[in-house]
Amino acid sequence: MADLQAVLKAVDELSQDDLDALYRHVVERRQASWWIIAPENITKLEEVLRSVHEEAATMTDEEINSTIDQAIAEVRHERKTNRRV
Repeated sequence: MADLQAVLKAVDELSQDDLDALYRHVVERRQASWWIIAPENITKLEEVLRSVHEEAATMTDEEINSTIDQAIAEVRHERKTNRRV
């Protein structure tokens, strides 16, 4: 928290030009990143993921929702674990 307070204090002391530059930087950092995949690799990805697609096609909505819930729980657990480090 002390680090955040130091950053906020430093931001308050910026000139208008520097504040504008910081704003542009933050906006750029928050934009989505796009990964460009070469066309020849798309076929490889489809081959690797084919079994997953076939399995998902046979799942019920309840099974899909349960799987999504489990994945979210795992990600949240990992985030909490990484914050402690």
